[in-house]
Amino acid sequence: MTESELYQWLGKYGIKTPQCRVVKMDEKINIDFFPAVLKIQSPKIVHKSDVGGVMLNLNSNEELENAREKMKKNIQEKHKIPLDSNDCFIITQMLEGEELYIGSVEDSVFGDIILFGKGGIYLELYKDICYIDSQAKEDEILRAFKTTKISKLFEGFRGSTHQMSEVVELVKSVQKLILSNPDILELDINPLKLTKNGLVAVDARIKKGSLVSGDTQRKLPRPDFLNNQRIAIIGASTDKTKTGHVVAKNSMGFKGELFFVNQKGGELFGKPLLKSVGEINGDIDTAVLAIPAQFVIPTIKDLIKKNLKNLIVITAGFKESGHEQEELEIGKLAQENNFNVLGPNCLGYFNDNTNLNLTFGTGNLKSGGVAFISQSGAVLAALMDSANTLEIGFSHIVSTGNAVDLESSDLIPMLQKDPRCKSISLYLEGVNKGKNLLESIRSCQKPIFLFKSGKSEEAAKAAFSHTGNLSGNYDMFAGLMKSLDVRVVDNIEALILKPMFHNSKEIAIITNAGGPGTVLTDAIVARGKKLYTLNDQNIQALNKILPEHWSHNNPIDIIGDALADRYKAALDVVDSFDGVDFIYMLITPQDMTDPLGSVKILKESVYKHKVAPILIGGEMVEEAKEFCRINKILFFSSITEATSFL
Repeated sequence: MTESELYQWLGKYGIKTPQCRVVKMDEKINIDFFPAVLKIQSPKIVHKSDVGGVMLNLNSNEELENAREKMKKNIQEKHKIPLDSNDCFIITQMLEGEELYIGSVEDSVFGDIILFGKGGIYLELYKDICYIDSQAKEDEILRAFKTTKISKLFEGFRGSTHQMSEVVELVKSVQKLILSNPDILELDINPLKLTKNGLVAVDARIKKGSLVSGDTQRKLPRPDFLNNQRIAIIGASTDKTKTGHVVAKNSMGFKGELFFVNQKGGELFGKPLLKSVGEINGDIDTAVLAIPAQFVIPTIKDLIKKNLKNLIVITAGFKESGHEQEELEIGKLAQENNFNVLGPNCLGYFNDNTNLNLTFGTGNLKSGGVAFISQSGAVLAALMDSANTLEIGFSHIVSTGNAVDLESSDLIPMLQKDPRCKSISLYLEGVNKGKNLLESIRSCQKPIFLFKSGKSEEAAKAAFSHTGNLSGNYDMFAGLMKSLDVRVVDNIEALILKPMFHNSKEIAIITNAGGPGTVLTDAIVARGKKLYTLNDQNIQALNKILPEHWSHNNPIDIIGDALADRYKAALDVVDSFDGVDFIYMLITPQDMTDPLGSVKILKESVYKHKVAPILIGGEMVEEAKEFCRINKILFFSSITEATSFL
């Protein structure tokens, strides 16, 4: 497609282009829009600037004709490119304005994705761009665009009169273009000029073709994985060192029917060990496999006869060990017989609704509102243990493992329907069904917190355009998630802590040292939170119980000689303030400080606000830390740790 044809094509979708005229090699030039740009238009030339095929700021028809002759001579004599009657020139109106950029790429994971931001020759250097799904709604487009610095031009920066709506309408036009032309692999509009008349596409390129997607859709609706009534654990074992023993032990609190299967027979936890699946009377809706890999597929075929709906394959030794065909066979059986598969190579599954723990992690799980989905069993096991220590509870825990079937995109809609689930935390290492994931998040009304591992860039991708170089990386993933209002966190501990504090916007600090209080303030503000502002009534209340020289603002510095009684007095008063969401109790070890006595306050008294001590130091605060561990009081050992989840 030539540049002139491209302009006409873009215009069909409501994308503005400059005035233009195509002239033949020796045709008389007569235009009335100046200043103008002259460009060679030839299938022999891809990069016009490289051969002197672009001339700017021409102000008359005579200048245009002289420039054409000079350009023809330069291309043919210097660059040895013959021109003929099939070649021509395009004259476009030269526009003034900020250079922006919009493009699209058909990503192998997420499908069609739109990129928008600062354009020009330094596009790839500055990378001030955002990522927008081709199916994004207006709120997603705005949320994505506001992550860029260039968006300030549409919010009145230095008197700019441009509106966000101009960007939204352009993105919608590109969405329509992509939908109408599914064979477009990449689109590059660069530069896109921000003129007094709006956004105008000055130059554009497209690449067509087809990209094979790995997504496969089921022919029938999935069963609800969270509905479990009759459960069989195949591989339940009397050997305490076996995974099957731990899973069976953890499952004993289940409120439904539970069957243990082991070919050796016997008894476990007062239940008979059935020698085969066939000995179970009636259907089995959910089964757990903790058996050697070679027995997994034959056992699945036996379970299919029991009208299986959900399968949890804890067994490892599949794709991760070079046995991909066997793993694909599991997925094929699931598709053909319409049952869900979790795993293989996973930690298991927990559902608080029925006190169902089918994991081989800790058996001491608390009830709560957090649903946790993880691709890594090891990360999940560690956070389950940490949550138990911190008295954090779960509504659901799902370890997807190798994810031959069920992924986060399948589980999020199920969790959205469950009232016990208040928020969803995701630990992801990779994504297969990217478009499905975006749609499931888009339809979810619950807060989602996400950590993505594997952020480092792979070898540079050979790309047709700017878009190709800017896509296929962690920035795209994170950008799409943020456009959907997903809280992307930068440490795994935040997956269990941030759900507790994400609504905590105004924070109070009680400290015995001004310097660390200031450092903590900076860390809080850097995370997008703010300190609670003390009003006159608050200050008067604190004046009654604190020394004369306390700070009289937040951070509330109660002076270095503060003992436990002063911490308690300050905490009692601050806890009564309306508008405070969360309180840090910052304790630094000075000679007279009583760290242990100060944290004991939190065991002896009940506060309506969340209170977390920060115990800075070494040996002098170790006893206080140990008290917090024993009594399961959330505490932090550094300011960095204390603010990492905000």
